[in-house]
Amino acid sequence: MRKTFLIIILSLSLNYLHAQITSISMSVEDLKDAPFKFKGTRAMMVDRIDDASSKNIFVFSKVKSGSNPDTLYAEKFTKINDIWKLTQQKTITYKGVISIWGARKTFADADKDKQVDALFIYSFHDASMKTQLAVNLLLMYKGESYTISETPDKKNTFSSNYTSLPENLKTYVKEYWEKLDKWK
Repeated sequence: MRKTFLIIILSLSLNYLHAQITSISMSVEDLKDAPFKFKGTRAMMVDRIDDASSKNIFVFSKVKSGSNPDTLYAEKFTKINDIWKLTQQKTITYKGVISIWGARKTFADADKDKQVDALFIYSFHDASMKTQLAVNLLLMYKGESYTISETPDKKNTFSSNYTSLPENLKTYVKEYWEKLDKWK
């Protein structure tokens, strides 16, 4: 009985280790020596996230300051055979200002596939940055981008592909979205 108990504990521990998401500290300045080019002219945020099956760098960059429309590039680079390759990209354009919420993001493995599920928050503002017009969630999952957007009247809009997500991932995203303090 004791051996069986120890084997179960060891198995659970190994399973937990394989599903773990690891965040490795990076700053925007670290991108100057990056072995890849990101799309924008100025990096706004960077995150290095490794999962059980891959090493990933998420880069958010923008066009030149003051550009109208404002454009935000969300890119995921994955290390494949010791070479960093662009594996996902989402371009967000808005007539006004796009603000990436650097402290509002999360990385998990909600669907237990040993790959990172990455959630990021950004908002739309008028050109003067006096009024927030929408808050948005971007989910980068298996090479696809999924979004939720909320307007000041608390109306939520989901991307057309959102319904195709696994239920456990939709539950995870919904819980995160509902707890988020969206309006400043």
